[in-house]
Amino acid sequence: MTRFRLLGMLVALSAAAFLISTSGVVMSPFFHAIAQALDTDLAAVANLFSVLAFTWGVSSLLAGAASDRFGRRPILIASVLLMGIAQAGFASAPSYTHAAIWQMLTGACGGAFMGTVFAAVSDHVPSEFRGRALGWLITGQSLSLVLGVPLVTLLGALGGWRYAILNYGLVMLVTAVIVWSLVPRDPSKHKDTIAERVPLRTIMKPRLLALIGASIMERSCFATVAVYLAPYLQSSYGITLTQLALGLGLVAAGNLIGNVVGGQIADRFPARPLSYAVTALSTAALALPLILWQPGLQISLALGFAYSLANSLGRPPLMAALSEVPSSIRGTVLGLNITGASVGWLSATALGGWLLTQFGFAALAVISATAGCIGALLAVLAWRADRAQFSVA
Repeated sequence: MTRFRLLGMLVALSAAAFLISTSGVVMSPFFHAIAQALDTDLAAVANLFSVLAFTWGVSSLLAGAASDRFGRRPILIASVLLMGIAQAGFASAPSYTHAAIWQMLTGACGGAFMGTVFAAVSDHVPSEFRGRALGWLITGQSLSLVLGVPLVTLLGALGGWRYAILNYGLVMLVTAVIVWSLVPRDPSKHKDTIAERVPLRTIMKPRLLALIGASIMERSCFATVAVYLAPYLQSSYGITLTQLALGLGLVAAGNLIGNVVGGQIADRFPARPLSYAVTALSTAALALPLILWQPGLQISLALGFAYSLANSLGRPPLMAALSEVPSSIRGTVLGLNITGASVGWLSATALGGWLLTQFGFAALAVISATAGCIGALLAVLAWRADRAQFSVA
């Protein structure tokens, strides 16, 4: 593949990753309006997030395994196309039941895409450049928080929530055409292995299990703080929504910078699990003063920036390490990783909500730091398994 063709593929898939990830937050600015239009309450609208997360986690594993047998490209195109249709359907839903059905399809499409796209890029990019390539996709995901919500909110201000989500769905349909035109067919080496069944013992090796466990802990560590950072800042400093938006933008900037630099780290340092372990310990260490210390808004935001930066530095090395498996099982492994990440995110937010009501924000700092330390330990175990395998070979 030429460099120009590779760049086109990365741009198309990163844009699609941005739009796919935005589906997880597209309802956020319109809670009250959606509840009123569908004749329900805020709790029911919040449950639509759980519906999406559940189907997302299930479909990522199934689609990843399917892509190992039937190819990546058809799943990528179909998932973006069907999500565009699902969003248009959600925008026109006459009742809560219809909205929930469309939300289930949205989650299934999101999981199918994210469970396949990392494997697709890994198939086309050599290992020594893979960290930077996967960093593109992770940056696309991160932009959903920085740009996705403000853009959808602006559309909502112009024409209401149905108008905003409908136009979001239409953009998704256009993106499906772009993905179809710019993403090449699966490499021939992948086609030769389509008929092979994935041996369970290949996936259940200690190295892969440790890396998937580290990924679950990474998402748990991040979600515990990310979900509750806004209410923590409001509770601690009594800031306005405008100040909060600017502050969270600074924190999100750390995430974007970390994804770019993390891709460089993944490609320059071959011990990718160790690279992640260092960033996980740094994230754990920063979680404690971020939540336990109130030195002033500016310093807290600087700590939030550092926390987000440290966390995102480790994601490209971790994903690149997970991709270092045969192409015939890569979709299954990375799909399983997305499923595990969904479990980590959901468990952290659910446990975090209970801990917050029982013990306050300090408990969230402890949970986040603990998850980061466990993730670092699992990454070190994966690195040791790599060394042991290399020594035997």
